[in-house]
This record gives sequence, C-alpha cells and structure tokens, in this order.
Amino acid sequence: MDALVSFRDAGISRVVTTPHLDGARTSGSRRERIESAFQELASAAEVTVPEIQLELAYEIRIDDPETDLSDRSLGLSGGGAILVEFPQLAMPAYSDSMLGVVVDQGWVPVLAHPERYSGIEIGYDSIRRWREMGAIMCLNVGSLLGEHGPEASRVAFRMLSDGLADVIASDHHARPRRSTTVRRGWDLITADGSDVAIEAARTMLVTNPRALLSGDPLLPVSGLERGGGWLGQLKRRLLGG
Repeated sequence: MDALVSFRDAGISRVVTTPHLDGARTSGSRRERIESAFQELASAAEVTVPEIQLELAYEIRIDDPETDLSDRSLGLSGGGAILVEFPQLAMPAYSDSMLGVVVDQGWVPVLAHPERYSGIEIGYDSIRRWREMGAIMCLNVGSLLGEHGPEASRVAFRMLSDGLADVIASDHHARPRRSTTVRRGWDLITADGSDVAIEAARTMLVTNPRALLSGDPLLPVSGLERGGGWLGQLKRRLLGG
C-alpha cells in the first residue's frame, strides 16, 4: 500500500500491476493466489488511495515454445499488448523464436527491461531486430539510476540515444531497493529543460503507456544526445564516462 501512496503523491493515477508468471503455467494455483491477493489489494486501495485506478496484468516469462497465451486477460488492459521477459535475465539464442510465439498468438509483445539481459551489450543489434518483429521495448527506470549495474546503464543510455526505448516502467515488484515510481525518470530526462527531452519523456512515460493500454499506435521517440544534457551528466555520474 505504501507504494500506491507514493504513486498518488507522484501524480500517477493509473497503475497496472504485473506479477511474474511462467509461460509454461499461465493457469493454475499460482495465478489463483495472485488474483486473490490482487482483490484484497484493490479493496484496500479503494479506501486508502481512491484516486488510483488499479488493474491486474502479468509479466510472462516466455520459457516454453508451447506457451498458451489464448487467455486475453493476461494482457495489458485489453489493448492487445502483453508484457513478457526472457528467462533468467539472460539473452537466449532462441529469443526471436520465443517472441514469435507471442506474435503468432495475436499479441504485441512488450519486452521488459531489454537493457538488463546478460550479453545484450554485445548483442545490441538484437534490440533493433526485436522491434522490427513488432516488439515494444520497455526500459526500467532503475537502469537510468544505476540500480541494475553498469552494463544495464550503458545499454539504457545507448537506447535513449538511438531512440529505441518505447516506454519506461518502474519494475518495482515491491522490492524496497528499487525506485518506486517512474517520476524520477521524468525528472532526470527533463532536467535540461530542452523541448526534445521533454517531448521524449512525455512520449515514453505518458503517451505510449496510454497507447499500450488502449491499443492505439505508439509514437516514435526522438533520440537524445549522449554527450550533453541530462544523459551525459548521468553517464559521467554513474559510469565515470
């Protein structure tokens, strides 16, 4: 509940919770426990933070070529997009085929934290290929703050520079050491006050997330300069670059 209060205080009015769920087990006892816990949370939230519109979706670990995603309630608010991740925060050799499993079942895959998969810096071109397949790239705000290590930060900066980040999310998962909301991401991106940075922040943190939930087309994001402005300051502060 403390996290929801933080969301409200940061000016956030809509929260889609995305607990983890294995693709091989999209139904069963774990999902039943999640849905029961969500109903308890939603009931308490109506009293404590009625300003927050609270919804349930899932972060699906695509770990099985036979993953059944036919249940449309697994997705993000009925907009046709579904949040997915690769197993073990590693970049599997079969990443394209696993995303293909999602696409072939009529979903728009939203790939969680592409910047955090081990080896992605060397395999950076995969990000462009995944987007060409129709996948949406969802950065963790914590990667901009150094919460997930230097490789994730470097890749996140590069994605922002190249305009390859479509949305930014918290990936909080009730873990106290992670940033609670995406507000810090907004503040960082817009710190230099430039029109390009403000528009990019608005697109990644407001416009495109809303589009994902409603099923509308996403807007492209302008690349941000790596050497100056907030991006350069962050790189120097976190990485000594």
